[in-house]
Amino acid sequence: MKVAPHEALVFVYDGRSGIAAIALDVVKKLAGREDCALCEITYGPTGKRGAWRECERRLELPIEERHRDDLPPAWAARVDTLPCVLLRRGDSVRVLLDRDRIEACGRRPEALELAIRDALRASA
Repeated sequence: MKVAPHEALVFVYDGRSGIAAIALDVVKKLAGREDCALCEITYGPTGKRGAWRECERRLELPIEERHRDDLPPAWAARVDTLPCVLLRRGDSVRVLLDRDRIEACGRRPEALELAIRDALRASA
């Protein structure tokens, strides 16, 4: 997929950043209780899922990861439900996939990849 150098996907997880939040997230994953559909697709208890890494490679887009507490103030106003996937073009940011679309992917990394591709085509 051909992308301008100033474009990136921004994954905004419905969780807090930091070591304590990561530790709590690992415990939740081990217990089978996940609060964030995007995290459930992309991460397992020991780190990024292998299947998702393959999807990232195929997308050939830079992917930035953020949490709800580390969003720039200007972006937070555009994000009313989390998780979401944003498309950043220079200083402009818009929602590419909302929570409902991410949840519709189930736990399937390939479904998320396809949803991203479809949304990118629709936004071209």
